[in-house]
Formats: sequence, C-alpha cells, structure tokens
Amino acid sequence: MNASKKFLRIVLFSLLFIGGGTFTAMAQSDFKELSEETIKFSDLPKAVQDAFKNSQYAKWEIEEVEKVETNKGTMYELEVENEDETYFELYFNPKGELVLKREESHSDGDYDHR
Repeated sequence: MNASKKFLRIVLFSLLFIGGGTFTAMAQSDFKELSEETIKFSDLPKAVQDAFKNSQYAKWEIEEVEKVETNKGTMYELEVENEDETYFELYFNPKGELVLKREESHSDGDYDHR
C-alpha cells in the first residue's frame, strides 16, 4: 500500500469525539484474532493501564482482561460494563492507544460475561 493510500485509510478511520479527544479505530475486518489469553490488569503494559485509567471508562467495571494475538500484532482487550449494563470491548495496542471500541450485548448468547 503506498503512503497516500495508507494516510487516507488512517484519516478515514480517525474518529473525533466531543471534548476534542481522538483515537484511531480499526475496522473489525482489519484484524483477525489468532489467540487470546486471560491476564490480570496488573499484567498489562503500563501504557495500556494508564490509558484506561485516564479514559472515560475508568470507573466502569472490568469484566475481563485479555492479551490478544492478531494478524496485526499484540493487542489488549478490556471488557467493561457500567451500571446501566452497557458493555464494551476495548482494544488497546501496546502503546496504550485505543484502536477499537465494540459495543456488545449480554443477550448475544455467546457473550454472558457475568
């Protein structure tokens, strides 16, 4: 992929949030999970811990933490839920950048993370 196409792709996937914060989101089809391993929050890279602690999800309950090997490299998935039972899977790269936020439902059958 040449540099201009790569730049365009990055720009297309960059999302601007109210409050001025930005993060780059990968489309779900951009990476494939090869394996996952449940780990403790304390085992996350410091950059990922700090990014989560400083995010809008910091006060949400962490249901599960996983180290995920993908075709694009290592990512860290935090499954979080708030008191309204809104549930997200947050994917961070090792630098602590939120690269994907995926809303899930407890009623999806396969996903009952309680």
